[in-house]
Amino acid sequence: MKASSYFSETYAEARRRFLTAAQAAGARLETYENPHARGPGDTRLFTDTAWFGPASAETVLLNICGTHGAEGYGGSAAMTAWIDQAGPVSLPDGVAVLMVHAVNPFGFAWGLRGTENNVDLNRNFLDHSKPHPENPLYDELHRILCPNSLAEDAVQKMLTEGARFVERHGQWALEDAISRGQYTHPDGYHFGGTAPEWSNITLREIIARELSHVHRVGLVDWHSGPVGDGDLIYLCYSQPGTPGFMRAAEWWGKDALDPKTVDAMWGSKRPTRRGTMFWGIEEMLGSGKQFAGAVIEFRSAQTKNNAAKAMRVPMLERWLRFIGGFDAPEAPRYFEEIRDDYAPRRESWRANVIANGLACYEQTLKGLGGWNREGGLKAAD
Repeated sequence: MKASSYFSETYAEARRRFLTAAQAAGARLETYENPHARGPGDTRLFTDTAWFGPASAETVLLNICGTHGAEGYGGSAAMTAWIDQAGPVSLPDGVAVLMVHAVNPFGFAWGLRGTENNVDLNRNFLDHSKPHPENPLYDELHRILCPNSLAEDAVQKMLTEGARFVERHGQWALEDAISRGQYTHPDGYHFGGTAPEWSNITLREIIARELSHVHRVGLVDWHSGPVGDGDLIYLCYSQPGTPGFMRAAEWWGKDALDPKTVDAMWGSKRPTRRGTMFWGIEEMLGSGKQFAGAVIEFRSAQTKNNAAKAMRVPMLERWLRFIGGFDAPEAPRYFEEIRDDYAPRRESWRANVIANGLACYEQTLKGLGGWNREGGLKAAD
């Protein structure tokens, strides 16, 4: 099939394609409805799971899409292509795949990055009963970066004040303060929330329900966004030198996980992070299970040659949520701009997502097959 045939125009269409393919391939399906939010046209919102392979498998690939809602289009297409192209019947012995489709269905349905509460789900996985991590530089930036207008004069004022911030603290400090996660401004960027989101709670339920018997878990969490055309960036949050990091390097190559490679493909030094889903999953599984994997980005955005363009998409999402509203006259155009960053309709991007996604599945599952055999041999000793 042509690569573009796996892509959908809406969350509802992507969900139908995924479920139809999974059901035809004999998957065991489960559905979780988000009772707190609706999509466009009062669309009901669901996270769906599909289990492929033996129910008793002790080695499982946990494959997630839609952590940052709008980024779900690429991940959903890759999932559906793998199912359609006989992936489930080619699994290594003793290995299963658990796909979690649209873990953040609100963001997917609206074409936005955050959840229904403007929470960056990938900053939400920490212990909210304890004091949240501080981000003092973001507190300084919030007023600067969150004007109530997108007019040229307001944007120019933001850029001028932002340049002064960079003079004081440096460019990387700016990027890090914005994106590491903050827990004090619900209407700001990369807000991590003050309690677990529905998507967080639901993923915990899925892992407790589906993976309690599993000994080895591999993770592929599909994302998109950095500048490029469907090529992959492997973001492994395991510490270098740990068993999880070394296992991931076996699957995808040491160069792919090398910070120098990642920074070059990302376009700058990677900012720090707080409350990632990767670490949340690792904590949920506990010390009794082996865990390895990565957040894997399909590079998607066009080059942005100035600061105003770099901030444009996050500013649009904030404007839609807190200023203009989803029904504003400008909203359709703004939603389309956001989508073009995360899920462009370029044929080249779509072709590369499918080709690179399928190649990644092949590499990962081959690695999981070896991991499973290795585990079986150890158990027999």
